[in-house]
Amino acid sequence: MELQQGSALGKGSWYPAGSVNDEALMQTIQAYRRRVVGSYRSVKPNELATGIFGGPFHVSPKVDGELWFLVLEPSSAILVSTNGKAISGDIPFLAEAQAATGKLAGRVVLAGELFAASTGKDRPRVGDVGSALGGGADAQVERLGFLAFDLVEGLLADAPQFAPYEQRLAAIAELLAGGKRTKAIKTESVESVTDLPALFAELVEGGKAEGLVVRSALGAIYKVKPEFTLDAVVLGYTARTEDPAAVRNLLIGLTREDGRVQIIGHCGNLGGDDFRHSLMDRLKPMNCASSFRCPSRSGDLFTFVHPELVIEVNVTDLQPESGGQPVYTMALEYQAESGWKAIGTMPSASLLHPVLVRLREDKKPGPVDTRFSQILERCQVDQASSSVQALALPASEILRRTVWKKVTKDKMAVRKLVAWKTNKEGQDPSYPAYVLHWTDYSPGRATPLDREVRTAPSAELMEEIAARWIEENIKKGWEQVL
Repeated sequence: MELQQGSALGKGSWYPAGSVNDEALMQTIQAYRRRVVGSYRSVKPNELATGIFGGPFHVSPKVDGELWFLVLEPSSAILVSTNGKAISGDIPFLAEAQAATGKLAGRVVLAGELFAASTGKDRPRVGDVGSALGGGADAQVERLGFLAFDLVEGLLADAPQFAPYEQRLAAIAELLAGGKRTKAIKTESVESVTDLPALFAELVEGGKAEGLVVRSALGAIYKVKPEFTLDAVVLGYTARTEDPAAVRNLLIGLTREDGRVQIIGHCGNLGGDDFRHSLMDRLKPMNCASSFRCPSRSGDLFTFVHPELVIEVNVTDLQPESGGQPVYTMALEYQAESGWKAIGTMPSASLLHPVLVRLREDKKPGPVDTRFSQILERCQVDQASSSVQALALPASEILRRTVWKKVTKDKMAVRKLVAWKTNKEGQDPSYPAYVLHWTDYSPGRATPLDREVRTAPSAELMEEIAARWIEENIKKGWEQVL
């Protein structure tokens, strides 16, 4: 395996993203990431008895670290991430792993958690990994360890994905037997979901682990973690179509160290009608300008507001990756005179099941109360402390704009199709190549205005979506006016 030169890491070497020049290895690692880790099902602690199926189960602690892959050859050991970063050299946990390579006849790839032992009595935290890696004299690599939880390649006669989990785990345990820094993750076998609450109480509530990972005999993998809260600043809102005086969704963000505010997600679980009405009364006077447009999942554009209101949001989990790729969101800059403008996208994390808990009248937006680093206590996000660099992106190009009308009993309905090429996908991975927007206005309906937004990676798929929309929605009686 070839590596590009990396920076100093104590007695070892840290190689930047893209340094692993083994295409077959990276395909294997990324395929595993998409197939297995990306399919974890999040379960709340109070759903242990009702949300998990398919016993018996293999249960292991959810270690608060980073997903890496230990690649063992007959004479070498190296750690590789899903984006091609690598760690090698004279590092204690890798030296221990290399001692096991004398048993090998070919390459073995293990998936596991890279963690850093806490300097106190607390359990490992994901933020400690970055501190331990450090750089040069600041590195504390002796704190690093690796807990393998799955076999990705090697050891078994057949491909590991076709073997039962207990067989894969047994092969790992035998290979790494006797290890202190590098070993198989401790796993317990239980017959029923009735055994899970006691394990959760012991490991998670007892402060020994971040959560539980439960593997069922049916192949499903469940991740059980305590819920937690974030304090976020409200950036904008959408109104209910059927009740414009009520808030439907909130756009929320966190403040980076450089003062920019990064979008962290949407929150639509806001409570009852009375609160949604009072929230609209609170937000509407705060409306402000924005040169950046952000659609909700329903296709409605958020109305931006001055950054004044802080809310507490309950979250079941954070996901820094989607489909094996890092999550990127837009970082914004606010000026009192001109409102919001987009600066550029940065790595972030998706919120799972956000629920508004309360308004935080006692807190103010800024790098203290609504700091971005709140999510670093739960997951690893690259470039979290970096300043956002403004990126000049090319303008979008309208490719198609077609409008139809239909008059029935003196009421006019309108349907509109707009398609455009963003011209940005090559510079910013958060932008699709093509976007289509369908508007359907019918004054006689209970909800007069409906919208739908679709994206497409190619012009051919864009045309296919447009043709399907027209075929489904433009029937007899519709007249094209534009």
